[in-house]
Amino acid sequence: MSLLHMNVRLAAVSALTLALLVSTPARAQDADSARQDGTPTGCAASKWPLDKERQAFEDAGIESISSGAARGGWKDQAFALTLQPETDVPYTLPPKKRKQNADGPRYGAIVAFAAPEKAGRYQVTISGEGWIDLVQQGAPLKSAGHSSVEDCPGLRKSVRFSVVDAPVVLQISSAPGQSIKVAIRPVD
Repeated sequence: MSLLHMNVRLAAVSALTLALLVSTPARAQDADSARQDGTPTGCAASKWPLDKERQAFEDAGIESISSGAARGGWKDQAFALTLQPETDVPYTLPPKKRKQNADGPRYGAIVAFAAPEKAGRYQVTISGEGWIDLVQQGAPLKSAGHSSVEDCPGLRKSVRFSVVDAPVVLQISSAPGQSIKVAIRPVD
């Protein structure tokens, strides 16, 4: 290879290296501005604070229950719920939404509660993917709002419901795993 060709290649490599060095800060700035554009990410992307739920889910002593459990009154509480294959869950009403089994088996659960100590708005938060339904007096409750986050460790979805003074059935469906953590809390 001639000295001229080597100088041309060296100049090209130097120019490319210089271009990369100069453009790298610009790309980093673009990535930073995307994070700083005002759009919340992670846990902050939730429509309402879920710090209490995260803390409850991280507690190593969280109570474990299984699908079909009967609980006391509908009140502020958190528990780890063991799910079963959806085909084995005796849902009170068919879940409002079900994912197809294209990406593997789906699991669900029901948990029965006595009437709440106080009627009002409550939020039900789950740690993983799934669908939340509440049933009272033989009818599904319409949600009063929902928030879902995909990049918040230990939290996935929170749904708010207006609960009356009557027994409550919690239904979980379309979960990809065999367990999920659940938190119930009155809306402040």
